[in-house]
Amino acid sequence: MADLNHAQTVSTENRGGPWFPVVLIAIGVGIVLSGIFTGATGLYGDDGAITWSDGFKEAGREFARLILFSVLLLAALRVNCWRVRRPLGNVLLAALRCFAIIALIESVRVAQIPSGVERILLISAGQYIVCSIGVMVLFSMTIRETVLFVSWCTVGTVLLWVGAHLGIWIA
Repeated sequence: MADLNHAQTVSTENRGGPWFPVVLIAIGVGIVLSGIFTGATGLYGDDGAITWSDGFKEAGREFARLILFSVLLLAALRVNCWRVRRPLGNVLLAALRCFAIIALIESVRVAQIPSGVERILLISAGQYIVCSIGVMVLFSMTIRETVLFVSWCTVGTVLLWVGAHLGIWIA
């Protein structure tokens, strides 16, 4: 039984094919864009004067974040497959699924929660749960593999964030 689990492909065709992630991407990006162009405090803070120009700048930044984090999630998934000695499967489908997961994770940021520690905790917990459910639904991973994978991805993201802020502070 353990040998069958290790030989199982992580990104299989039988989990919705390409259309399920496309629908999830549309939902996630739609929520993010609606938050951007309505001036959601979840994205902008309490700044009340948001212009169209600000919206387009934020949309560009958000698109770059979506691409960057999708590539990073795909790279993490590839490394995880090497680590557990399981084939990744269809790379393009895996990339589409990673983009869908990141779009849904980013849509959590639109939540209208006042700034502060509780916002950071609630948004972080929400993003962790959305990522875990997305990985479990879209990829062939057990609950244990999913929790380990998402936890290590979270640690990596925090390290990138700290490194970026350290670089800004040094410069």
